[in-house]
Amino acid sequence: MLTIGAAQSIAELNPVTKANAWEQVLFSLMWDGLVKTGQDQKTIEPDLATTWTPSSDLKTWTFQLRPGVKFSNGNALNAASVVSTIKYYQDPKTTTQLKNNVAPIADVKADGDTTVVFTLSEPNALFPSSIEMVKIVDTAAMGTMESQPAVTGPFKVKEFVADDHLTLERNPGYFGTPAKLDGIKLVKAADASSAVTALQSGDLDALWSAPLSQVAAISANPNLAVIKPSVIGQYVSWEVDTTAPPFNNPVARQALAYAIDAKSILKAAYFDQGVISTTNNPLTTNNPDYGGTLTDYSYNLDKAKELFAQAGITAGATFTWWGASNQYPEWNTSAQILQASLKQIGIDLKIQNTDIASWPTKFYPAGKSFPGLIVPNFQSYTPAAPDQFLFLRTGRCECNWNNTAFDQLYTKALATADPAARKDVWGQVQAMVNKEVPIYVPLQFATVTATKRTVVGLWVDGGGNPHLESAGFAA
Repeated sequence: MLTIGAAQSIAELNPVTKANAWEQVLFSLMWDGLVKTGQDQKTIEPDLATTWTPSSDLKTWTFQLRPGVKFSNGNALNAASVVSTIKYYQDPKTTTQLKNNVAPIADVKADGDTTVVFTLSEPNALFPSSIEMVKIVDTAAMGTMESQPAVTGPFKVKEFVADDHLTLERNPGYFGTPAKLDGIKLVKAADASSAVTALQSGDLDALWSAPLSQVAAISANPNLAVIKPSVIGQYVSWEVDTTAPPFNNPVARQALAYAIDAKSILKAAYFDQGVISTTNNPLTTNNPDYGGTLTDYSYNLDKAKELFAQAGITAGATFTWWGASNQYPEWNTSAQILQASLKQIGIDLKIQNTDIASWPTKFYPAGKSFPGLIVPNFQSYTPAAPDQFLFLRTGRCECNWNNTAFDQLYTKALATADPAARKDVWGQVQAMVNKEVPIYVPLQFATVTATKRTVVGLWVDGGGNPHLESAGFAA
């Protein structure tokens, strides 16, 4: 039995309506999608589907399912299961963070027991990867979802106490390679500090989202290891209202980009657990799709002052940082560093921290006005370019940057079958984001998982989610 802890809790078991980021650890343990991303974070691999074939116009995709797969309750997983799951995701009554992923599906039909045919509203050469996170559930057994969910993955529920602990046991009916572990226990720690103490004392075998301030000390412990993704999919995203003065002017947004001391922020706020984004880009430089003609926004207060003046913003101007009280200490440290930088060029940054519970009414859904505010946030996706830039499509970003040209380029990239040509289009997407600065990406960071060195086979994906499906203990 492997015990993994987190300062968050597992509140519910439904992968469609997951309540928090920590619950995503269950995705690879209990459920399967049609496809999955390999550990290299680049390759799409078979999961419930063995093959998938597009039509010549990339608007129809046909998936062949593994025959004989069953849910843990004995019900068959077949093409009808996939169809009913997609309709469940698309149902307006279903609250899910994956609405955008299933929205392009205009129709889905079963052709026999093992063939599923998707019809899309627009061409998409990357459709299989876009539905990777869509996990197939037994919609006929929703009544037991929160106690004994029907699953297809390598583990099933043994015991669940919401907001306290979840114990999993090996699923003997799993279609793939049997899990090495006979069970996994996921427990909630009182707080991040006590979780680290539990790991150091041996009460935990692994810890998700280790505090960034503790990562260096954990790394120095010969009995512990720090696991990070090979390609990071998480990035800092500060937002301004691009439809209201002063940041409705792209020059003003560019000016602020030059005023961000990302190097100091990475060191002081994120304890050097990340990489600087000098081109204000969601993609890290080692991302396969990174590229384009990009301006370097490295910290330059003279350039910031010059561009602010061009935008009509001179000494005496005031901006407001709208942060969160008692959460995300890295945000407050970032605000103080930005405040000190802006002060040097005569601009005042007021730091206003509020209860995070007030955020939804202030900023969500997108379309609300917040002139003069700088709002810290972060995004967590797979490293794939379609996921990384999905946040900036019309109607999604609270920054109100609804850009038709961007949407058209994004759609063009999806519809481009040739990988080299598609990378060129993603380069154009990056160039547009770089020039327009709809959001600020000072750096990319990774949610860190720490383990005992005796734990082997655990890996972390680009979104910071630990994968335990192949984990075990060293002999």
